[in-house]
Amino acid sequence: MTLQITTEATQYSLRRPAHRYWQGGRCVYYFALDLETLDGLLPQRVDDMMIREANRRLTPSHAKNIQEYLETEPDWLLGGMMLGISVSAVEFEPYKDEHGIPSPGFGELRILTNRVNTMRIFDGQHRRRAIQDILFELADDEERQERFAALCKAAIPIALYAEDDLQALRQMFVDAAKTKGIEANTVVRFDQRDPFNQAALHLEKESKLFGGRIEMERSTVAQGRGCLASINQLAGFLRTTAVGYHGRVSQERKHSYRYELPVLQKLCLTWADEFLPAAREEYEGLVIGEIENADIPEWRSRSLAFSTTTMNIFAGCYHDWTADGSDWKPLAEFIRRAFLKSGSGSGALLVDAGVVAPGGTSPVGRRQEVAGAIRYILQKAKAEMG
Repeated sequence: MTLQITTEATQYSLRRPAHRYWQGGRCVYYFALDLETLDGLLPQRVDDMMIREANRRLTPSHAKNIQEYLETEPDWLLGGMMLGISVSAVEFEPYKDEHGIPSPGFGELRILTNRVNTMRIFDGQHRRRAIQDILFELADDEERQERFAALCKAAIPIALYAEDDLQALRQMFVDAAKTKGIEANTVVRFDQRDPFNQAALHLEKESKLFGGRIEMERSTVAQGRGCLASINQLAGFLRTTAVGYHGRVSQERKHSYRYELPVLQKLCLTWADEFLPAAREEYEGLVIGEIENADIPEWRSRSLAFSTTTMNIFAGCYHDWTADGSDWKPLAEFIRRAFLKSGSGSGALLVDAGVVAPGGTSPVGRRQEVAGAIRYILQKAKAEMG
């Protein structure tokens, strides 16, 4: 709700304790707003017409994902929003110490009612849209009033910049977006809401094939490293194993995997430690110790089985073959007989499947070629079975 506070001469839409500081020559006010007050202070629905002048195009699906996150995760976390406002729209009354000396940094922020419409979001519009939509949907839902009340009282930090020049806001948006993204391997290591991340970390410790052979510090494996894949690549293999190469993991499905994590872990271990060693002598050699980790770089140049694209193809084949309950052993036997020597021509499995060029040393990782290779291998394996 909007806080309306009236004096004889001035009306304010908001009065809040705030920290005042300067950044890049601009005055900034930092404070927290509960979601209910935020909803009243910025009542207009966030859409393209509202934000297109000073922000990127709104992606409704992204806002929807944030909304679902707020609905389902009790320990949710949202970063702060960055807003711009006209210099003439704000007043700041410094707090005084016991000697009556005003504080330069702490005081009461006041936003004038007749100038509040100069406020613009330049970072956080998808969070704002998600908050609007979830509060609107929960408000009339009698069965979820407890959740509604909890969200109304929750708060997010606000950084309010005394700036309303459109071109300056555009530049501030670009500058704010230049922060370095989180590397894929770090996401897998840290984001335990994703069941495939948890399964990958489990295999890194428990798998006979992948244990001790996973790159944890980088998103890809350097040619000279004795690793089979990075932790994020392994999480991708396991997602393919569980839902298929083109399988979509909805939030509902992801939650079901989280609640039945041991089942997912067992499936992934079966693929890693039973199917793959049965399917290729290279993997079996690692499991039984005939191939050492230090030998992996050399083997990577000799056999296409050490390509991460190949492993993902085998994950897709495993999923599609076993989706109807079929035993994976005939598929493993077919792949075991296949020729996967690097640099081969016609007659090599992945060359004939169209994912490796004749004489090539690595598979093409594009989705179309990988999907085609999965189909080809399954068709050939079923044809051999008669």
